[in-house]
Amino acid sequence: MSTAARKLDAAPPTTPVRPSRTAAARPPRITPPHPHRRARRGSPFAFWVLVAVVAAILVIGIASLSALFVQSSFSVDDLRSSLGALEQQQETLREQVAEASSPHRVMAWARQRGMEPPANVVILPLPNDGGGDSG
Repeated sequence: MSTAARKLDAAPPTTPVRPSRTAAARPPRITPPHPHRRARRGSPFAFWVLVAVVAAILVIGIASLSALFVQSSFSVDDLRSSLGALEQQQETLREQVAEASSPHRVMAWARQRGMEPPANVVILPLPNDGGGDSG
């Protein structure tokens, strides 16, 4: 054998060749749906029925809240009128108490029952023991 033939037979050392991946090792490629194609998820009739039910519930709820507000305003008006009547009654009772506790009325009541004012009033001084307020 010649030297030229030996050089062809002897290949230069290379890195070991990795086996290529097989098709089973790769995950399956999922292509996205066409962007202009509409996906049908359900019946449009069911959607409109749901929208109608939700709208009806909202309308009924708003009407109920409005009725509650009107009812509470009537209650407030009734309470205000009751408060006015009670304030007027309180003023009348205060006037009656003031008339009943006036000094002239008390004096007349006492005379009707045989009481007389004292002829001689004596005020006795109390000894100051230092325990109370001497104001």
